[in-house]
Amino acid sequence: MSDSEYRGGTTAGSKWGCAVAALLGAPLFFFLMLVETLGDCVPDTDCKKGFLAFVLVPTVVVSGALFLVVRAIVNRVRRSRDGS
Repeated sequence: MSDSEYRGGTTAGSKWGCAVAALLGAPLFFFLMLVETLGDCVPDTDCKKGFLAFVLVPTVVVSGALFLVVRAIVNRVRRSRDGS
């Protein structure tokens, strides 16, 4: 394998996907945390609060989906641009 064939490191799609996921995931995380802390339970009722279920998991799912979608779009655009 010569140096001209080596394509190591991350792809442009991964870099863009990570940036978009971070830019949109961080505000979502802080918004969900704010809603979780402001929401108070009424006395004498079963209250279902939880940082993991209502803040962390939705943030990770949305950020992960954003990462995958943006990565796929950017990689597809780069492949079509390089192929044409």
